[in-house]
Amino acid sequence: MEIKYRVPQDSQGRKLQNVLRTDMQLSASMVRRLKRADGIFVDGKSQYTNYILRGGETITADLSRAEPECDNVPQDGTLDILYENEGILLVNKPSGMITHPSRAQYMDTLSNYVAGYLKRTTGHGTCHSVNRLDRGTSGIVLFAKNSFYMTRAIESLKKDDAFKEYIAIVLGSFPEEEGTIDLPIYRPDDRDIIRTVDSRGQKAVTHYKTIKKGVIAGEIVSQVSFILETGRTHQIRVHCLHSGCPILGDNMYFTQRSSELSSTLGISPQALHAFHMGFCDPVSGKFLDICADIKRPDMIAALESME
Repeated sequence: MEIKYRVPQDSQGRKLQNVLRTDMQLSASMVRRLKRADGIFVDGKSQYTNYILRGGETITADLSRAEPECDNVPQDGTLDILYENEGILLVNKPSGMITHPSRAQYMDTLSNYVAGYLKRTTGHGTCHSVNRLDRGTSGIVLFAKNSFYMTRAIESLKKDDAFKEYIAIVLGSFPEEEGTIDLPIYRPDDRDIIRTVDSRGQKAVTHYKTIKKGVIAGEIVSQVSFILETGRTHQIRVHCLHSGCPILGDNMYFTQRSSELSSTLGISPQALHAFHMGFCDPVSGKFLDICADIKRPDMIAALESME
C-alpha cells in the first residue's frame, strides 16, 4: 500500500522528516522502518528524511515495504464482516472465539481467520486487532490492515465522539433505570486474571441504561446497555457483579442464584455482546456508526422470553 501527499508550495525549506510525521501523520517507528526499507520517495526518487523540500513535490510512502511481518498464521474460516475499506475491517466475533493467538492457542482465532481472508482478497495476511473482546463476549472487533491505519484507528477510538456500546442480560435490576458506575478495578493476584472492585485499582467508569425487564423462571432479569468510558479488563462483568446484577452465563463473576438461573436457561458463557461502535474512519475521515446483530441462540432465546 502506498500513500501520497502533495507538498504545498509554502512548505519550501521544510525537512521531509517533518512533513512525514506532521502532515502525513506517520508514526516515528513507521518512518524509521520506511527509511530502512528505502520506502520514501519524492517525485518518484528515493530520498533521505533530511531532504529539504522545495514545495510542490509529491511524497510517496510505500507502507508495504515497511510493514512488519504478521505473526498471525492465515487460516480459512467464516467471518461475519460488518464493514471494510482499504485500511480497516470490522467483524462480528462469535462467542467462544479468542481474538488473537496466544501461547495457549496459536490457531483458530479471529485474527487467524481475518489474516486468511485478507490473504485471499489482497494477497497479504497482515492485520492488527485494534480492540479486543473476551473469549465469551461476542460482537464488534475492529482490525487495521497495516500499522499505519492501526495507529490512526487507535487515535480515533480515543476521541470524545467515539463510543463502544454493549448489551448484556443480567440477574435482577439496577436501582435506577440509567446511571453511572464509577468504581476502581484491581487485580489482586498477578497470577490470576480475576479482577475486583478495590480502592487500590485503576479508575473504571461504566454508563448503563436498562432497556427491558422481565421475569424468567421466577427470577427478575434485565437487558441492559453499557457504554464504557474506560476500558479495563472485565470492566462490565466486575461492575455488574459488584452492583448485585451479575451477567447471566458468567462463570467467573457470578453468584449462586445467577449460576443456577444460567444453568436452567442454558446460557454460557457470559451473555455479553459488543453490538454498537462509533468512531471516525481513519481512511475517509467520516464518522462510522456500526451495529452487530446478536447471533447467539441462548441470548436470543432469553431476550425473546422476556417479552
